[in-house]
Amino acid sequence: MKNTLLLLAIVATALFYPSCSNDIDLTAEWKDIPIVYGLISKNDTASYIRIQKAFLDNSTSALEIAQNPDSLYYDQLSVKIKGLENSTSYDLYRVDGNAEGYVREGGIFADSPNYLYKLKLPAGESLAGGKTYELEINRGDHQPLVTATTTIVSDIEIRKPDTDPSTANPINWVQSGLKVSWRAARDAHIFDLTVFLNIEEKDASNPNNDRVLTLDWKLDENRPAELTNSGVNMNTRLTKLDLFQYLNSHLEQNPNINRKVLSIDILVAAGGEALSEYISVGNANTGITSTQVIPTYTNLSEGFGIFSSKTTALQKGYLLHSETIDSLRENNLTKNLNFQF
Repeated sequence: MKNTLLLLAIVATALFYPSCSNDIDLTAEWKDIPIVYGLISKNDTASYIRIQKAFLDNSTSALEIAQNPDSLYYDQLSVKIKGLENSTSYDLYRVDGNAEGYVREGGIFADSPNYLYKLKLPAGESLAGGKTYELEINRGDHQPLVTATTTIVSDIEIRKPDTDPSTANPINWVQSGLKVSWRAARDAHIFDLTVFLNIEEKDASNPNNDRVLTLDWKLDENRPAELTNSGVNMNTRLTKLDLFQYLNSHLEQNPNINRKVLSIDILVAAGGEALSEYISVGNANTGITSTQVIPTYTNLSEGFGIFSSKTTALQKGYLLHSETIDSLRENNLTKNLNFQF
């Protein structure tokens, strides 16, 4: 019977991650193989690292072992994150992610407990953008340290439609489209861009159905950074037809519902180099002419997984110009959606 090593799925509901198969057949002797997933950010109040282990058994089904928490988690670990340029060092402590608000979905693997290693910096301290940090995992028993490094992704500056929504002119989407541009440092390697349309709906037939609906419009996903002499500068533009078609396909035509666009929010998320490489490798061999054998990327010194950085920039409260509202009321694609001033 073949030895089957089932690598723990590094499952993240966060942005950026493609799906891939991590089933590998081995005939080698047993060895401790750590599986690590972690994205840290200078903007988060706390960061969490998932550290688990691969398992190998000749006599027991891998699916059966996956339901046993003792097979998934290490009993004792020392986990640190160290600043390589500023001599800082932080200890991470084990928590149950379910109790922290990060409930693990049921499936192949045991969902309780859901052990994670938490980084909570002292009050007044933060990770430094553009600086390199090292993850160090000590498994004991004279085993080699598990290490990986990442450069913390610096802040992103959203430049257009405007740097400050509270003083910005209303967006005249019909006349000039919507242009979103942002600037980042070279430590940002991949981006997602999302526009949120906040829409009030009032139901004349039943006021209990009144609500504020937010449409999440993903414009860019896993988009590589575009380097210039001054760093990273990114641009995306939408036309009025893009807006009309999107609303037409995402809102129900109902004569009883009147709508009003309350505001527009813009979110840019950025990932570090290792995250970009992980996604690039995962997507490299999945075309229709490929062999469907997806290579495994890791930046860990031992085992599999990734340790990288992320950051986000969110601007809330852009308004829509009255000329654009007029067009929503009159255009064939959106006139039956009953937009009001």
